[in-house]
Amino acid sequence: MRTRISVVTACFNQVGFIEQTIRSVLGQRYPNLQYIIIDGGSTDGTIDIINRYRDDIDVVISERDDGQYYAIQKGLDIADGDVVAWINADDMYMPWTFSVVDSVFGEFPEVDWITGRPSYLNVAGQCTEVSETSSAYPQRWIAQGWYRSHLAGYLQQESMFWRRSLMQKVGHLELTLDYAADFEFWTRFAALAELTAVNVPLAAFRRRPGEQRSVDGTGRYENQVLQAAAKLGTAPWLWNWIGQQGVAFRAFWRLLKWRRGKVLTYSREQSRWVLTNSLRPISRVSFSGLLLANHAARCGRQRDKYKN
Repeated sequence: MRTRISVVTACFNQVGFIEQTIRSVLGQRYPNLQYIIIDGGSTDGTIDIINRYRDDIDVVISERDDGQYYAIQKGLDIADGDVVAWINADDMYMPWTFSVVDSVFGEFPEVDWITGRPSYLNVAGQCTEVSETSSAYPQRWIAQGWYRSHLAGYLQQESMFWRRSLMQKVGHLELTLDYAADFEFWTRFAALAELTAVNVPLAAFRRRPGEQRSVDGTGRYENQVLQAAAKLGTAPWLWNWIGQQGVAFRAFWRLLKWRRGKVLTYSREQSRWVLTNSLRPISRVSFSGLLLANHAARCGRQRDKYKN
């Protein structure tokens, strides 16, 4: 019997992207899927697109609500799968995602919560970046709120899947945090379970500079993160100091910070997934990756200079 997977998509006026998200879910033709779409009363044609796929979507609710996390929680309350996730209406799953999720949760009962390699799309839907390695995710660090921008970096929500039994122990999203409820949710997950890395991409986040709520509300998001983290304890003073020294300094420091963590990787010799506990950096890029990113940035600036 395949693992029952429930996926929630919350959306509002996402006519330009919702179809790609839906197709990334339904196109996998996973036989034991519950797909739930909660729409906030879109007026731009989003509902027309959803209705094209209505026969293959288990639950569609379209009504005004109190925001993104209220919609997500509404969907999570309906979810009946053994494994649960949500994906935003402009992000996408990889074609193999549900098959991998089924394998790892079916074969490893000790695993409660996973994340894939962070990956990114541009506005056109092209994959522009895949993290070069599966980093370590120390459970205590997540539980204490240290996975944020100036410390260990944020966790990628769209790549996460978890057992519903874990979510039932944790409870609901903190809906007073209208921008950073996911950050606070992960700290409560980590109080009970270790985040296990999967050594392949499972989903991609679409970067839409200047358009996304998460980008436009960066200041508010950061303030809510600090509000939630303040209840959990203070990061070491050296780490806080490093976090204030700029992006390049932080990125280099993360390369030097190694910890043990669980990772699921595919063994070619055994033709199956294996669970290891290995020492790895908390960085999701290598030194060569940082050099390449720096070179790409310089090339981009030079091109813009010549164009102007």
